[in-house]
Amino acid sequence: MLNSIYSRIFYLCTVVLLFACSLSGLLVMSYANRMHKKEAQEQVNTTAKVLTSMIKENIQKDPLPAKELEDQISNFSKIENVDCYIFDDKGECLVRGDSNVTEIPLSPAVRRKALNEPYYQVGGPTGNFTEATATWVERIAQAGDSDEDSRTYFLMLLVPVGYLSDFSSKLVTLLAVSLILIGTGSAAIFYLNTSRVLSPVSQVTKAAEAYAKGDFSQRLQQTGDPEMDQLTTTMNRMADFIDRNERSRKRFVSDVSHELKTPITSIGGFVDGILDGTIPPNEEKKYLRIVSSEVDRMSRLVHTMLNISRFEEGTMAPRFERADITHLLIKTILLFENKINQKELYVEGLDECPRAIAVVDKDLVQQVFYNLTENAIKFVNKHGTLAFAVESEDEQVHVHLRNTGEGLTEEEISRVFDRFYKTDESRGKDTTGVGLGLSIVSRIIALHGGLVTVKSVKNEYTEFIVTLPRYQRIDEKRPNGGTA
Repeated sequence: MLNSIYSRIFYLCTVVLLFACSLSGLLVMSYANRMHKKEAQEQVNTTAKVLTSMIKENIQKDPLPAKELEDQISNFSKIENVDCYIFDDKGECLVRGDSNVTEIPLSPAVRRKALNEPYYQVGGPTGNFTEATATWVERIAQAGDSDEDSRTYFLMLLVPVGYLSDFSSKLVTLLAVSLILIGTGSAAIFYLNTSRVLSPVSQVTKAAEAYAKGDFSQRLQQTGDPEMDQLTTTMNRMADFIDRNERSRKRFVSDVSHELKTPITSIGGFVDGILDGTIPPNEEKKYLRIVSSEVDRMSRLVHTMLNISRFEEGTMAPRFERADITHLLIKTILLFENKINQKELYVEGLDECPRAIAVVDKDLVQQVFYNLTENAIKFVNKHGTLAFAVESEDEQVHVHLRNTGEGLTEEEISRVFDRFYKTDESRGKDTTGVGLGLSIVSRIIALHGGLVTVKSVKNEYTEFIVTLPRYQRIDEKRPNGGTA
C-alpha cells in the first residue's frame, strides 16, 4: 500500500497535517476551557463578595440574627441559583439558604484551606444539584474588643457549573468536525496538486522506457515548474547525446566494416591469385606490396582504436621529455610530401617558424601534428594553401595549422572533436578515416594540460590552434608523469 512515492508522501502529509491540527485544536480547547473556568470562578467570586458584604452587616449583631439572615440568603439563592451556607469555626452550619434539612458539615481540611484565602474547587454533584458543582468557601471574621470576643465564620457557596462540561463537549465536537473537514479538504487538494506535479514524472518514465527500447525520438515538454523543467531539460540533453552517439556508433561500425572489408577483400583476392597461378610469378612482388600496404592500413586502424580505448580508460601515460616542437612539426609534414605534391599544394610559414622547446611526449605530439596535417590535406582544395606557424611564449607554445577550402559551419566547429564525427558523411565514406583523428588530438592535448581550438570561415579556410604548456608538473599518479 505504501510502495509508491505518491502514497508515501500522501500518508505522511496526511498524518503530519492531522497531528498538527489535533495538537493546535487541543491547545486551543485547553486554553478556551481554562479561560471559561476562570470566568466561572470570577462570577462565583463576585457572587461571594455580594453575600459577604451582606453577611458582615449581620454578624456584627449579637446574637447572630439567624432567621433574618437565612431569609436574605434564601432569597439571594433563589435569584442567583446558588446554595449558600454559613458555618461557625467548628464547621457547624448556622444558616442555610436552601430548604433541605440534610446536614451539611464543613470539613476541617476545607476550613484550614480557607483561613488565609478563599477555597475554590470544581467537582461532581453536591448539595441539591445533580450536575457538576463549584464549591466556594471564604472566611469571614467578626472583630471584638479582645481576641476572645472575636469570632470566625465561613461562607460556603455551591454553584452549578454543568455548562462547563457542555462547553468542553461542544469544543471536542467542533474539533472533531474541523479535523474531518480539514483532512478531507487537504486530501483532495493534495491529490489534485500531487497528480499535477507527478504528471511530468509519468512522462519522464514513458520517455525513459522508450529510450530503453532504443527509440530516442521522444522529447519532453516544459511544464513551468523550475525543478521539473530542469529534469526535462537534462533528459532531453541525455536523449540528444545518446541519439548522436548511437548514430555515430552505427556509422562507425559501418565505416570500420567498410574499411576492413576493402583491404581484406583485396588481400584475399591477391593471395588467392598468387596461390592459384592467376597472377604471373613476375608480378607477385607487385601484388604482395599491395597486400603489405593493405595490412599496414588495417594495422593503423586497429592501433587507432586501441589508442582510443586507452584514452577512455585513462591508462595512457605520457613520457615527457624536452623536445623541439618546430622540428617535430616539420618532420611530420615531410611525411606527406607525396600527397602535397599530388594536390599541388602551396606550403607557407615553415621557414619562418622559430625554435620552440617544450616538455612533451614526442610520439604523442607528433601524432597530433600527423592527424591535423592529414586532416588539412584531406579537405584542402586542389592548388590550395597549407600555412603553418609557431609562437613561443614564456609558459606556452602555440602551433597554427591552416588550410584553404570549404571551411566549417558553426555546428561542425562545435562537434569537430566528437568521437566518430565526420563533417560530410558522403565525403567521409570515400576517405580512409573513421572520424577518430581529431578526437585523439583533443585527448592527447588534454593529457599535456594544453588546449586545441578551431577557427573557420565557410568557403575560405579552417585553422587549428594547438596550445601546449612549456613545462609539466610531476603527477604522482603517473609513473612517467612529467618533468618540472
